[in-house]
Amino acid sequence: MSSAISLSKRLDRRQLTSVACFAVCVVAGIVLAVAGGKAGLWGLVPIIMYAVLALLGVDVVLATIGAVIVAAIMTRTGPVPLGTQLATSMGSLVAVIGLIILLGAGLGHVAQETGAAQTLVRTVMGRIGLSTPTRVQLGVMVSSLVIVGALGTLAGGNAIIAPIVIPIAARMGWRPPAVAAMFHAAGAAGLMLGPFTPPVVTITAAAKLSYGDYLLHAGLPVGAITIVTGFFMARWIQKHTDQEYAPEDAAQDDDADAAPNKRGQWAALAFIAVLVALAVYGVWVKAGYSYALVVMVVTAAATGLAGGLGAKGTAEAVYAGAARLIWLFMLFWLLDPLLTLVQKTGAFDTIFEHLKGVMPDVGPYVFLLLVVLLGYVHAVPGAAVAQVVLINKLFGPLVTSLGVPPAAWAVSLLGTAQIDQLGPYPTADMMGQMGLARSSDLRMMLFNGWAIMVANTAGFLVLFAILL
Repeated sequence: MSSAISLSKRLDRRQLTSVACFAVCVVAGIVLAVAGGKAGLWGLVPIIMYAVLALLGVDVVLATIGAVIVAAIMTRTGPVPLGTQLATSMGSLVAVIGLIILLGAGLGHVAQETGAAQTLVRTVMGRIGLSTPTRVQLGVMVSSLVIVGALGTLAGGNAIIAPIVIPIAARMGWRPPAVAAMFHAAGAAGLMLGPFTPPVVTITAAAKLSYGDYLLHAGLPVGAITIVTGFFMARWIQKHTDQEYAPEDAAQDDDADAAPNKRGQWAALAFIAVLVALAVYGVWVKAGYSYALVVMVVTAAATGLAGGLGAKGTAEAVYAGAARLIWLFMLFWLLDPLLTLVQKTGAFDTIFEHLKGVMPDVGPYVFLLLVVLLGYVHAVPGAAVAQVVLINKLFGPLVTSLGVPPAAWAVSLLGTAQIDQLGPYPTADMMGQMGLARSSDLRMMLFNGWAIMVANTAGFLVLFAILL
């Protein structure tokens, strides 16, 4: 009872702090609006408030709405011009990325409903073989890599494979903290490598790179470091943890050992064949980020029809999957007006002018490392892809003036967007993978995340030296 009261008090304090923060920023916006002229660095107040509210646990969409309101006040933007800005935002790069993510979630749900995703997991596990602990580990990590990379969601992808692989891993003696580390490392690599995952789509659009160039210079090197480090960390964790799976975990083998049905097999074949064919074609013609819209729709239709859902059932599955991420589309829709309004305050121009004289002395190498470090401390909590958009908007002019190649900028954006999910402090992604693996050992998850962060930081030092 006392713990519940204590939690309630902490929540009340957070709510009061959030309201106070918003009120102070509104007052600051009014003062700057009355003063007239451009706000300069004070124009960053909406973005700073946005980050603070997110850290305080405010819903990220509500925090964005609050930031838009403050920015509108600061720039003396009335309701009608603001409405026009919101309408214009629907056709912006940021909103299109949000739509791609929505369709990706819909495709993922179609793959799950038809049994395609589950069939792929069983196929991977069967092909690799389950005769030794090492083979089981490879099967778990490759399954996670493939499913998360194909569906574009860490939690959703690993939620599909967990009930299939955990009984197998438990029977082979693997412990929950080690399995959680496998899920996290392999899933993180899948998000970096999948052709149409949210971070990859966002980074290729921001850096103006084709998927093939992104994969060669950023995705493959960073993804390889992530999954290889995670592979060895899982083995180290296995030796340094006492938590064991319960006997019933190893006995729950209905999902793990069941043979995939024919519809699931046809759906999986259609899913892989269409997705790979369209991805290869996209790489060949150097298609831009918007090509992902076609890929998502065509692959979802082919998978649903092959899996026996029919046209209506496929559409309903897409709706159900997309509905889970409607908040993210709302976030992206609101981000463009926020960035446009902040730009009107002169904040970005002021920062650029201040840094323009300093950065040539620092050089592009240190600049790229600083951008990565900015991501390590979570510039935009809860929205890695939104973080890429903000950082690209803020530092894009410097990238051009310093002559940073698109490939090197893509590596830096990948670091700032994805590596921070592994640490340095506990994250929602980390806790989610622990829950899926039924682990309670947060300490080992932190060790896993820290090791991958250190390895990737060393990788960034080498990659920037090669690409610049």
